[in-house]
Amino acid sequence: MKSWLYLSKMSKKVMKGNLRKMSTEVAADDVGVISYFLETCDILEKNERIPINDWVGKRLIWTFDGVVNCVVTGVEMDRAYRMGMCKKAFFDSPMSCPSIINPELSTIHTGEVLRDRDFEERYHNVPHVVYLSRTDKLKVGVTGFGREQFRWNDQGAVEAITLCVTPYRQLAGEIEVAMKEYLNDKTYWLGMLKDVERNPDELLELKDECFEHLGPDYEPFFSDDDTVHRIYYPVSNYPNKVKSIKLHATPKGEGILAGIKGQYLIFTDGRVLNIRAHEGARVQFEVE
Repeated sequence: MKSWLYLSKMSKKVMKGNLRKMSTEVAADDVGVISYFLETCDILEKNERIPINDWVGKRLIWTFDGVVNCVVTGVEMDRAYRMGMCKKAFFDSPMSCPSIINPELSTIHTGEVLRDRDFEERYHNVPHVVYLSRTDKLKVGVTGFGREQFRWNDQGAVEAITLCVTPYRQLAGEIEVAMKEYLNDKTYWLGMLKDVERNPDELLELKDECFEHLGPDYEPFFSDDDTVHRIYYPVSNYPNKVKSIKLHATPKGEGILAGIKGQYLIFTDGRVLNIRAHEGARVQFEVE
């Protein structure tokens, strides 16, 4: 299936496919804007990914045909159960096993498998990072070592710093749980979609406070990398008020794209479309 059709008479670019979360590429330097790509499938077969930073400032028209295909099995359904999956896939797939949502539940480092040995060895029994980031407020999070920047981009963080590096996922989750008494671990999406003020010194101070809070038991995993990573998004202006678009409620619509942040398309009138929340939905986009 071709991702793009060029309609010269209408001066439009048209793309159709089952949505997946947007992917990103990091900026060439610490002051550059990250690059976004729209990812789609023809049910389960990947289409060509589309660079979309240049969509900002243009009119975007969407049409959702009411069909959602499970991102794991491809089965057709009216709505996804969770995470773009049908109910069976959600309870069977390693991509939604308990240790994905709660890293402290991972057991593969002990040899015990939750759902899929190969998946858990590759993604869980490997070094992980516990980080501090600023989405709107400061938060703590966990991700695989080397995937930090992509995780921060997904969450719409504007700055982040490494707190700890652990040899496997469960230990990173354990540290995150210890920090939940002290810090939030969730992203407040309404706040994230604002123009968030940066304060790198505050992140550095918080890191020192976290070390004191964690104490000597976790000291071997403390990171001495004090780089505060700055992240900039392709956004021309931020909305004063935000209203979420649900494709089942608004299957057809259009708007001028003001920017992209996290997994959200932001329109000039304050409406936002969470792409990741609609994974599996079959959607057509037209860009004028």
